[in-house]
Amino acid sequence: MASALLAFCEWCNASAVGHAIRDSVWLFPFVEIFHLLALALLGGMILLLNMRLLGLRLRAEPIAALTRELYPWMAGAIAVMFISGFLLFCTEAVKMYGNWAFQLKMTFLLLAILYTFTIHRRLLLTADTHPRPLARALTVAISLLLWLAVGLGGRALGYVTTAVSSLAASR
Repeated sequence: MASALLAFCEWCNASAVGHAIRDSVWLFPFVEIFHLLALALLGGMILLLNMRLLGLRLRAEPIAALTRELYPWMAGAIAVMFISGFLLFCTEAVKMYGNWAFQLKMTFLLLAILYTFTIHRRLLLTADTHPRPLARALTVAISLLLWLAVGLGGRALGYVTTAVSSLAASR
């Protein structure tokens, strides 16, 4: 499995997309802008829903209605993040293969998305009819911790280096 994953990373690195973005002066920052804007949009919506769930903002707005309104936008932001993230990944795929910060980010991203679109969403849609303060607080805490871990993993990418030659030697 690890060998196949490394081969995929090498393919991404050698792809025309990877070369074009890596070799361009303006293309990497352009793609990164979309990645960060989608992240900011997603983070804002998650924070808004969590604040509403705790009763800190938009108290007159039913939680379920706000959830139904924001979740399609959240899904769109995640789609933009995945597309732009993959394009950015293609520029340094082999380096990311052995990067523990990238692995951590991807693990927490998977967990955060699963949690957000299952447990978190279910509680948001039923919160108006079933007020449970402890469940709300726990749901908000888990949501914020998962997304914070994704952000911290992404931020750590710039500070964690991976010797590509050591990856090739391990094959």
